[in-house]
Amino acid sequence: MEGSIFNYTPLNYINIMIFISRSEEETKDIARNFANNLSLGDVVILTGDLGSGKTTFAKGICSFFGIDESEVSSPSFTILNIYASEKIKIYHFDFYRIEKPDYSDVDSFLEFLYDEKVIKIVEWNKLELDPKFKVISVEIRHVSDNVREIEVLTLK
Repeated sequence: MEGSIFNYTPLNYINIMIFISRSEEETKDIARNFANNLSLGDVVILTGDLGSGKTTFAKGICSFFGIDESEVSSPSFTILNIYASEKIKIYHFDFYRIEKPDYSDVDSFLEFLYDEKVIKIVEWNKLELDPKFKVISVEIRHVSDNVREIEVLTLK
């Protein structure tokens, strides 16, 4: 993951899983199954090229928790979208437009990152995350028109 703040070696991982998705619906199904293992306070880092399916994966996570998929959109311009259901609240960040991890750009969002009563989904992460967070890294690779390889890394 070039350019990532994460410089992990295999010893940093608790679990590694790889899935193949052949459609947007399969990507959402994989994300729904994945979401079953999430807990409050978890941080899900989504990486992948533009159009690889990061927001589609986020839709699957949100739908697992009872949030209507039509409410979930890329927060590229707002930087943060907040979704809520009767079960849970989810903060969905996208730091794509932030050039470098200058905290003056994201100070107003730090309180949201440290909220342990929600699940956080972060696209285009450029921040050093506190080691106390349980971080799950999901990398989505474009294989062909409809095929994606989804690698899930649960970190210590």
